[in-house]
Amino acid sequence: MLTTDSSLEGAAFGTHYTKLHVLGPPLQGAEWVAGDGPSNDRDNHHRRGVVVLNGRAVISRRYAIDWQQLVQGERFSGDASDKRSYYSYGKPVFAVADATVVTARDGLPDNVPGHFQAFHSAVPITIDTTGGNTIILDLDEGQFAYYFHLQPGSLRVKTGERVRRGQVMAQIGCSGDAREPHLHFEVTTSATPFAGEGVPYLIDHYRTKATDNAWQTRTRELPLDRMLIDFGQRSGSVN
Repeated sequence: MLTTDSSLEGAAFGTHYTKLHVLGPPLQGAEWVAGDGPSNDRDNHHRRGVVVLNGRAVISRRYAIDWQQLVQGERFSGDASDKRSYYSYGKPVFAVADATVVTARDGLPDNVPGHFQAFHSAVPITIDTTGGNTIILDLDEGQFAYYFHLQPGSLRVKTGERVRRGQVMAQIGCSGDAREPHLHFEVTTSATPFAGEGVPYLIDHYRTKATDNAWQTRTRELPLDRMLIDFGQRSGSVN
C-alpha cells in the first residue's frame, strides 16, 4: 500500500472475475414475485444457506430465487392444502439459454402444501431429494442453471439433450423440499447440487412494478428480493 510519503507491505490477495451470463427468463407472464431473491436480509434462507460438502463450505443458493405467481396479491385461491389451488402450479418453465441438459430427474411425488408442523414431505428430505424433480443445464464456462421442485411426469427433456433458449422443459410442481408450488432457480459453479458457489446472472429483459404501481422496463439486470416481475409472453418458443 502506498501513501504520500511512505509504503507498507502486507499480505497479498487476489481477485477473480466471473462472467455474468445474460439469460432469457425461466418463466412467462406477469405477477411473478422473486421470493427470497438476492438480498442480505437476515431471514433470507438462500443467502444464509451454507452447506458443508467434502469439508468445504459453499452457498450454492446465494443468488437463487423462489418464483411464485400472484393474482391480486395472493398465491392461491381456495383450499391451501390443494397444490392445484396455487397459481404457480403447472406453469411451464423455459430453457434460459441454448444449453446441454446434464441432469433431468423425474419421478418424485409432489407434496401436499403446508407450513411448519403442517408440512409432511412426500419423501424423506435429504441432500439428494431436497431439489425434488430437477433439471440442470450446462451454460458453458463452468456455470450451471438449476430448476428445482418440478411437477412429476412433466419433464420434456432428457439428460444429454441439447435445448434451445425458450424451449418448454417442464412444469412447476411441489416436489422435494417445497412447502408450496414454486420454481427454485439458481446458477452455480457445479453440476452437482449444492456443491458449487452460487453466482449472479442477468436476465435480458423484463418489467418490474415500482412503488407507484407503474411497470418499469429493466434490461440485463438481476431481479432482487420481493420484486414483482412481468416476463411478458414468448413468441417462437420450441414446444
